[in-house]
Amino acid sequence: MAKKKGSPWTIIIVALLTFIAGIIFMAWYGEKLLPPPVPKKAAVRELKLFFSDVEGKSLDTERRRIKKGPARGLEAKVKEAVEALIEGPESALTPTIPEGTRLLSVKIRGTTAYVNFSSALSDNHPGGSSGELQTIYSIVNTVALNFPEIEAVQILVDGGKKDTLAGHIRIDFPLVPNKNMIKGKG
Repeated sequence: MAKKKGSPWTIIIVALLTFIAGIIFMAWYGEKLLPPPVPKKAAVRELKLFFSDVEGKSLDTERRRIKKGPARGLEAKVKEAVEALIEGPESALTPTIPEGTRLLSVKIRGTTAYVNFSSALSDNHPGGSSGELQTIYSIVNTVALNFPEIEAVQILVDGGKKDTLAGHIRIDFPLVPNKNMIKGKG
């Protein structure tokens, strides 16, 4: 049995036509088959931080952005929000967290956030029932109203519960948000 050999020109022409057909096919359908990569944007989430209003009578909001994403857990997001609260407002609002206060840790158990501060939160507090209320609810509202998974906030000082921050408002149990403290009811 004799083998037929194709002409080398036939092979070259078929290969060239296949190549040209592939280019035409990719030009027409390539974007549908292989869409261009979408550039990743830094995903951010906008939060409302609660600071004392200019008159010092209620809490007012200031918007801030934090990073978001599935790799960042809830505790990390709450920590970033509370640290922004400690840094103080960027606007004309008044800080509610005493100077020198540090955030030691954030733990989430069920629907309660345990937010642990250094003793400066209590030691450096200027006092007064109104100021104490604003400090407490700037923390509680910032955490619970920005993160729907959290229903209550337990404020800790140096890892333990305290009866009060400055002698007026009990904080020895988890607190729920108080929208009545918010100017215009937030």
